[in-house]
Amino acid sequence: MGIIVEKETEGFSIAVEDVGPCKKRVAIEVPGEKIKGALEKRLQEVGSTANVPGFRKGRVPRSVLERHFGEQIEEEVKKSLIWDAYQEAVNRNQLEPLGSPELGEIKFDPKDSLKFTVTLEVKPAFEAKDYKGMKLQRRSTAVTKEETESAMKNLSLSKVHLVTEETSEVQGGDQVICDYKVLVDSKVVHQDDEVVVWVSGGMLADIPAPELLVALKGAKPGEKREAKANLGAKFRLPEYRNKEASLEIIVREIKRPKAPEINDELAKQFGAPSLDELRKNVQKRLEIDKKRWVEEDLRAQVYQKLVNMAGFELPKDLVEEQTGERLYRYKMEMLQRGIPMEELEKEAEKLKNTSHEMVVRDLKLSLVMDNIADKEKIYVTEQEVEKRIQEMALVYQTTTIKMRRELDKYGSLSSLRYQMKESKVMDLILKEAEIEDEKAEEKQEVENRESVKEKQKG
Repeated sequence: MGIIVEKETEGFSIAVEDVGPCKKRVAIEVPGEKIKGALEKRLQEVGSTANVPGFRKGRVPRSVLERHFGEQIEEEVKKSLIWDAYQEAVNRNQLEPLGSPELGEIKFDPKDSLKFTVTLEVKPAFEAKDYKGMKLQRRSTAVTKEETESAMKNLSLSKVHLVTEETSEVQGGDQVICDYKVLVDSKVVHQDDEVVVWVSGGMLADIPAPELLVALKGAKPGEKREAKANLGAKFRLPEYRNKEASLEIIVREIKRPKAPEINDELAKQFGAPSLDELRKNVQKRLEIDKKRWVEEDLRAQVYQKLVNMAGFELPKDLVEEQTGERLYRYKMEMLQRGIPMEELEKEAEKLKNTSHEMVVRDLKLSLVMDNIADKEKIYVTEQEVEKRIQEMALVYQTTTIKMRRELDKYGSLSSLRYQMKESKVMDLILKEAEIEDEKAEEKQEVENRESVKEKQKG
């Protein structure tokens, strides 16, 4: 149990106790005198407006009011006193609640007292330091020859087409038109003709076939090849699902992806009059992208340093709650992409750990950014919010009023304000940072070393 701090304030008796990392239990007692005053006030309010048969409004006797509305008034007063006392406890003890408070046992005797406890998680106590003068490295924005050629190659690959290979042999990456039979215990249980198969895909129609590439590699049109496979849980004939089977495959046609040559003809396909002009356009696009990436990388460095300086514990319940919410959203996204639930369940623990790590990182980052904003008196005015909404309305080609209504509808205004405040904090940190520019030659040396390492791994 932690330290208990007791206070008498505004007619409430308040005791605050530490019960865990960033967790407080607040015990509150409201004396009978304060309850009596609140009941009397509420009774008078009800009496001035109550409609009771046989009595004029505002002239209903007290005993009649108590008989008709007594229980309702007591319940209203109890809830009101609990809320007022809780707010008083939070304000007087300078608590900053996170998440929803948990209300404990309530003992209410209108003639004696109101006693209850509230358990809540609060912001950790810390002070952000060393966020000014951060040492950062700005990556080079120079576009290398290798980057340009790689981008040109990608443009060529985006225009790839299939070419029929009449005399060639099957290679990895080919598309094959084939006939096939599925045999279980030497019995043909299924067959199909002119089926399109990607050799490196490991699937023959709906049958998982990891040996497919090995079996078909080197085959020519007209040749028959065989492979082993397990028919899996989705085979079209239920009685043969998960059975071991033999596949007989006859190659009918081989089609090979072919990228066009990088020349003036390719340039024209992208609206450039010549290859030189296309290369210049590509370099300009790369320069714009690299400048954006460099700025994002600077911010990423700041975020990591801010997370590293957050050496405080986080409220466990809040972390678990947000981890569960993030895990649920992630699973829904995966299901919408067509990933089977069985695969998600197999990866459940890994997904949970990943979600937990991301929640901890995001929470720490948010708390540190808030702390810096408070210290530096950084805030966002309503005029600034309105200007941002106007800018968003222009992008979405709608009116400012409709844009604000949409943000209100989805509860996004608070998120918008937070993003704007976070952006101001980031601008301050970058303005005060010590940024060293990376030289293009150093960058090329790093890339060359990394390239050599990758080749050695291969």
